[in-house]
Amino acid sequence: MAAGKKRSEQHLIDQDGIALLRSKLPRAWVLREYRPDYGLDFTIEPFKDASGTGATYETLGEHFFVQLKSVADPAVHKLDIYGRGNVEKAPEELNRADKVATIDSYRLQLEMSELVTIERMGIGVPVLLVIADLARQRCSFVCLNDYIDKILIPQHDDYRTTKSRTIHVPLWTELGSAAGTFGLRWYAKRAKLLAAFQRFTYQYSELQWHEHEDWRGLARYFGERIVQYDFWDDTEMCAPIPYHAAGLRRFLATGQPGYFKVPADIEPGVDPAEWKAYFEKLDVFELWRSLSLLPKTYEDVWREWFLPTALGQLASAPG
Repeated sequence: MAAGKKRSEQHLIDQDGIALLRSKLPRAWVLREYRPDYGLDFTIEPFKDASGTGATYETLGEHFFVQLKSVADPAVHKLDIYGRGNVEKAPEELNRADKVATIDSYRLQLEMSELVTIERMGIGVPVLLVIADLARQRCSFVCLNDYIDKILIPQHDDYRTTKSRTIHVPLWTELGSAAGTFGLRWYAKRAKLLAAFQRFTYQYSELQWHEHEDWRGLARYFGERIVQYDFWDDTEMCAPIPYHAAGLRRFLATGQPGYFKVPADIEPGVDPAEWKAYFEKLDVFELWRSLSLLPKTYEDVWREWFLPTALGQLASAPG
């Protein structure tokens, strides 16, 4: 009798890996298969508790991709992390005298076609490589968009010259842990943060252009537009964002964000009203200057969070 279709062991491992991934996500989040599959296996959509009791949940309008690799019993390797300079300004140069940490990691070979596809996507929507470790019932992740930009490209004259590259996935980025949950929420907000950052730089430029006109009216209009963003109160893992949210709300409530105080000692010969007006204007402009610097910090620092680099380890690893 002719044999029928068969399921391989890897098919069963993949099935178990999907189940493990689902079990590690918050219960209200939605995991969707992404088909046909050209390197992206799933999309994840976070939801928040809309009632405060867990009775209903509301979508945040956030999404990220997942490439899932399920392994029955993956080896765990030690990875030495060394200090280095800003790789946005120069190729990677490790300081072997500055050993920041030794971490546990998974090693996985990814085909160059997968990496190039993700590089072409840009950074707007993160693609997280998730290792489903069935032996330890653990899922850990790393952001491939950022791994390519912050590790592979700085390490090589052209990282595309081989058929594959080794990706190191830190074990401490474990789904279900505090660090892992922060990481997923942070990456999910990327598209809306990048869009807001673009608006902040535009608004600051326009305020400067109109500084001899009705700049205060323009600032109030700008502030009323951006205060509506929902991430102000949902990004506690990144302290500058709620800090500037408070300044923005003070400005809309009182007319001043409160970054600068009007000095009590007035320069000789200066009109007190002009002195006060000057520092009040400086105060408002400082709010928008600070907002316009957020994308720089994002590129220089925050995109290395949760990566196996010195900055990623120091800035986002637990304990």
